[in-house]
Amino acid sequence: MKVALSVFKDSISTVFDAAEQLLILEMDKTNGQKRSMFKIAPSDPVNRAVQLRDQGIDVLICGAISRPLQASIAAQGIVVYPFVRGTVEDVITAYQNGRLGNALYTLPGCRGRGLMAGGRGRNRGRRCNWR
Repeated sequence: MKVALSVFKDSISTVFDAAEQLLILEMDKTNGQKRSMFKIAPSDPVNRAVQLRDQGIDVLICGAISRPLQASIAAQGIVVYPFVRGTVEDVITAYQNGRLGNALYTLPGCRGRGLMAGGRGRNRGRRCNWR
């Protein structure tokens, strides 16, 4: 399984639509995880989603994301965990332990919405309440 995190320095980048780098984790039950960096080219939502698909990404963990981009990514069969914040290592640990939904990892002003319809039968994620 490949998990991508949008990163800026040692944290999750605040806005995925403007993110330039992804940390890609290839998670394997026997060998642990292999890490690599991928520079994502700026483009429209469909092409950005295709870049993720072409990298074989199964899961995307990111900060704020526009609805058109999230829909394009989900249409590629990628599970999206949006509106996440924190250091890369803390977020990886939370994901592996099933604690990514904890308020500690949610951007301010956002709240959980549970599972939403989308890629691979479901799109786990949250939407932000912008008021």
